[in-house]
This record gives sequence, C-alpha cells and structure tokens, in this order.
Amino acid sequence: MIKNTKIFLFIIVILITAVLIALTALVKIFITPEKVKTFLIPEVEHALNRKISIGEINIGLFKGIEVKDLAIKEIDGETDFVKCRDFVLQYKLFPLLFKKLFVNELTLLSPEIRIARSKEGGFNFEDIGKSQEPEGGKKEKQAAEFKKLPVSLQINKIIIKNARFSLIDLKGDIPDIKGSFTMNTGIKSVSRGEIFSQGEIDVKLDEILLKKTFKKYKDITAGLKYALNMNLESGSIKIDKADLRIQEIPASISGTITNLKTSPEIDIAVMADRANAADIQKSLASFFDIKGLVFSGNLTADLRLRGMPKEPDSLKIKGRVILEKISIAYNNINAVLDGNLKFNEQIMDIDIKSAVGKNSAELKGAVSNYFKNPNIKLNLYSKQLFLDEVLPARTTKGADAIVSNGSPPVSVKISKEAEPINPKLTAEGEIKIDSAKYKGMTMSNFYAKYQLKDNRFEIIKMTAIAGKGRFNLNSVIDLSKSGYTYNLACNIDSLHADEVVNSFFPKAKDTIFGSLSAGFQLNGAGTLPETIKRNLSGDGDFNIKDGKITNNKILENLALFLGIDELRTINLKQAHGTVKIRNSVARLDSIFLSDDIAMDPSGSIGLDETLDLAFDLKLSPRLTKKAMGSSIAKYIKDEEGWGMIPLKVSGTFAKPSYTVDIAKAGKRVIKKEVDKFIDKLFKKDTDKKAVDDKTQQDKKPIEDLLKDIFK
Repeated sequence: MIKNTKIFLFIIVILITAVLIALTALVKIFITPEKVKTFLIPEVEHALNRKISIGEINIGLFKGIEVKDLAIKEIDGETDFVKCRDFVLQYKLFPLLFKKLFVNELTLLSPEIRIARSKEGGFNFEDIGKSQEPEGGKKEKQAAEFKKLPVSLQINKIIIKNARFSLIDLKGDIPDIKGSFTMNTGIKSVSRGEIFSQGEIDVKLDEILLKKTFKKYKDITAGLKYALNMNLESGSIKIDKADLRIQEIPASISGTITNLKTSPEIDIAVMADRANAADIQKSLASFFDIKGLVFSGNLTADLRLRGMPKEPDSLKIKGRVILEKISIAYNNINAVLDGNLKFNEQIMDIDIKSAVGKNSAELKGAVSNYFKNPNIKLNLYSKQLFLDEVLPARTTKGADAIVSNGSPPVSVKISKEAEPINPKLTAEGEIKIDSAKYKGMTMSNFYAKYQLKDNRFEIIKMTAIAGKGRFNLNSVIDLSKSGYTYNLACNIDSLHADEVVNSFFPKAKDTIFGSLSAGFQLNGAGTLPETIKRNLSGDGDFNIKDGKITNNKILENLALFLGIDELRTINLKQAHGTVKIRNSVARLDSIFLSDDIAMDPSGSIGLDETLDLAFDLKLSPRLTKKAMGSSIAKYIKDEEGWGMIPLKVSGTFAKPSYTVDIAKAGKRVIKKEVDKFIDKLFKKDTDKKAVDDKTQQDKKPIEDLLKDIFK
C-alpha cells in the first residue's frame, strides 16, 4: 500500500514537472520578447494609430510579462501621450496549453497621461483608432504572423496605481486640471463584441484652474464602484450599477448609454437616498467660500435623465428632489427649508416652505428649459415678516456710509468693479407680504414685481402701505457693463418721517418727524464706493408737514452760535425743497417754516459730508430781541418786527461751523438807514395840495442813485 502510494505521488510529480516544462516551452515559443516587439507592437500601433516605444521586456513562467518604460506617443510621434514606468501582465498557465492567453492581472505602475486641447478645439485622443490600412501584402503578412500568437484574450483584473493625469486647454473654454487616480477593475468577454466590466476607481483632482476668473479649486475627490456591459458592435453601455461619490456626496446611477459611435444618447436613473446636508456642505466648501455656514438635514433625489448631451434641448428629466428640514445657519440666523422640486420633462416645479425664527415664507414657481437658457417664474408669499431677524445689523461704519453717500455699506473690501455678467436665463415673479416690520417701521400690503431679461434686472413695481402713507418704487440695473448701471424712481406719500429715517438712516435716528412726501429719481454706475459717488446723479423734491427737527448737530451748533436754545428743536409747520445731485455734490434749495423761525437753506452738500450752505435765518420779534438785543435788533428788523440774519454754513455734518454773511448783513443795514434818510430828506407832504415840480424833479435822480448803490 505504501509502495503504491509512493508510485502514485511520483507519477504526479512527473506529470506536474512535465506540465511545467511544457508551459515553459510554450512561453518560450509563443511569447517571446522578439515576437512581442515584432508582431504585437505593430498591431497595437496600427489599432491605435500611434507609435509605441518600450524599454526592457522580461517574460517569466510565473511572473508573466513585464515591460519597462512603456510610452504611447502623440500623433507627431515625439510627445508622450501616455507613459508608464512598469507594465506587468500576469496570465494563467494552463490555457497556454490550448494556445490561449487568459490575462489574470494587468498592472500599470505610475502611469502619466497628458490630455490636451488645441486652439481649434480638437483633443489629442480624437485620432486614436483612426489608422490607415497597411498595404495589401504587408497587411496579409502581419495578419498571418499575428495568428501565430495566442490572442484569445480575457482580462480578469486591471490595476492602475498612482496614475497622474493633466488636462490642458489651449482654447480656454475648459478648466485646466491636474490630478491622480487609482483603478482596480476587471474585463470579461461575454460573447462576440460584448464585454462585461466591474471594478472601482478613485480620483483626486489636485487643482482645477478656471482661466476666465483665475479661480483655483484644490483637493477634489471622487470615487466610483461600477458594473456594466459594453457592446462594441452597437456602441452601447448598460450600467447595472454605479455607486458614485463626489467629495462627501453619494449617489447611485443605473441605465444605458447608446449610439456612442455617432451621437451618444443617455437614459440614466440617479438616486440619492437621504443624503446628509452636512456632507453636502463639505463638498461645496471645495468650490465656494462658505465659511460660517452650517448645514444639516437630509436631501433625497430620485431622477431619470434622458436625451443627447450634445443637444441640450433634447434632455429631459423626470423625478423629484425632496428637502427634509434642511437647516442653513449663518451669523445667528437659522433658516429651515422643507419641500420638493418636481421634474417633468423640461419643467421643474418648485414648492418650498422656509422658516427663519418667527418668519415664514412660501416659494412657488417653475423653471422651464433649464438645460439651455432657463426661464424662471418664482413667487414668494409671506403672511408676516420681521426683517430685523433676517437682515444683518448695520455697523456704525456702515451707517455712516449710508448717510454720506446714500449707498448700502460695504462689508467686504473690493478693489475693482464687478465684472459684467450674462446669465443665460430669464426670470420673473411676484413678492407678496401681508405685514412686514423693520426697525420700528411697519409696512402692510407689500407687493413687488420683478423681471430679469437681456442682462437687465428690473423691479417693475414695488408698493407698500405704512401708517396712513404709501410708497412706490421702480428700478432697472444693467448687468452687461462693468460696474453695472442703474436708475431708480421712488415716490413717498404721507409717510412718518421718523420711521423712514430711523429705518434707513440710523445715524440720523430720532432727528426728523412729521408727514413726509417725496419724489426722487437716481441714475448711476459702479459698485465701488468712490465710483458710486462720482457717477451718482439725480433729482428730487420733498415736503414735510406738521413735524419737527431735533437732536441735530447743525441746529445745535446754530443755537450755540446765536445763543438761542429754541433753535435746538424746530417745530415745523411745513418744509419743502428740491435736491439735484451732480458730480458728487447735492445742490439744495429749500424752505423751513415754524411759528418763530423761517429759513431758506441753499447751496451744496458733498457726498463726502462737506457743507457749503447759505441762508437767511428769519426770527420772530421775540427771538430777534433775544438774539441781538434792542440796540442791534433795530437794524435787522422788518416792518413787522422779524429779524433777518444772513448766515453761511461750512464744515461737515459732524462738525458744522457758522459765520454771519457780513457783506450781506452790512448792505442791508446801510440800505435800511439810507432808506430812512431818503424818506426823511424827501418826505412827501400829503396834506399839501400844491407840489413844487422842481423839487420833485431834483429828488428823483438822487433817490434812484442811492437805491442803485444799496439795492
């Protein structure tokens, strides 16, 4: 028994040895470096229409075929399209007995791939496979020799390690990309012309450069686990599954891609089951500066995409995206979104509810033709909004900016004008708010209608009621020019002046009261503070009834200058005037009236807060006597006892300074005394019936001369 066992084992060893010898012989006979270089390389070159260079070739029974320094050239035959340090092909041994090559594993170590696009728009891989047929005799000879090789092929696994790639676009439409990837995949021939493949691919984009804006995005990662069938004859792919991950965002893909040889057509389903918003935030952070933003909640997508990518008009989407308590927190503001986006062919229906603190609103509308020139119709409705909760608080610096130039405060330092934008879309819609509160101002029946078309954003109509008053506004912004251009027209009717000032000019809070009516039109250009002030022009008028002005630096300094405390607060019967803005200067012509005071300020107010005003301050008899005393008051009083003081104002809003217009005041005093002298010298005696004609003739030229001098 033992003897028979030994004989059996001996036979097995002999057989194994014989098989190994046979396999070694087959390897030496059928797969030699010379045959690879002589027959296989030309065939591959012919198939690819590219030159191939290789370094050392090592062939072993167990280690397979190892190629050093493999390079696939560009069409010029010089530049490397693909180069690889090590190319290792491991095959199964026993199929060699039947003259078949079954590749167990194909490994590429540290390959480098260069993809380039010319200025004309062609890629350096487009000519791959477009080979010229060799001449008849040569072709037949190569085919006959190639048949001597065991070319029945199956690849169980392809491994690519530490691959580097780059994309360079000389035309400038596509971003330049540098990155790396690894791949572990298998390829199996199912039937003639049909291949099954499954595996994993991990990609890291080290840098994405947007040439038009010079923006760079770094460290973008993606991963793919897939299983698919490819039909080479029909040019189609059936994706059984593809688990895709871009940064932290997961999705599952399945479907088909057809007509790869002509015009590819897709029919793909995309699913994302309750994707975490926090993961989406991490992904967005790679592309946008969203510091301070915190996302939470879940997003679910179930979509089907069909059509030809080359023809956006043909693309159609069906399905839904569901937002489940998507929370977006920023600067103590927390917005929560619930709702869904429904896709039906080329229309996306929007139905979203949002909540920010005590505020709530509904967004409803639709987007049509969203793959090419989208058309957006979106409406917003809210029952009540507390704008203090959602609008950022103004800083002192920001408030100063508003008072000085009439423009919103700049929160970010910007060095150049905003670039023209050309959004390939149109938009329109309405905003309705039953009640809105902001900084103590309550508005009701707020309505706005907007439109974006041909690079112009237009507020066609904006109206609201505040107390017993109303305002309406319309504006247009042209986005097609650097810095943009804009015009705005606004009318205010009987609004509470204090509410308007306190809400929009906080630095002047509690300084102006009364019923305010105004109308103004502004035109301008620029997005930088200096260009806004330089280009701003406009015309306006205002009217205040039954109001008062108080807590104002200009009035306080005037009261101190004249020693009249009553000037610190002026109870207005009426105030009205006009304003013209040109070349960074506002020209003011106005009248302010109260029981004891009247003044007509006119002159210039710089948008940098500088003052150059002149006005006649008219004081009641009581204030005139208090201001000047009886000895001086008699020189500035009119027949009714009102004093007239000509003043000049200079300095700034914060530090105004006053001077008396001496020339104007002196002229008035002298004129008054001259008038008294003339009246005394040439006083008419109305009781006399006879008049000396010669005396009257002598009086008139002297009187006219004196009045011309002092008029």
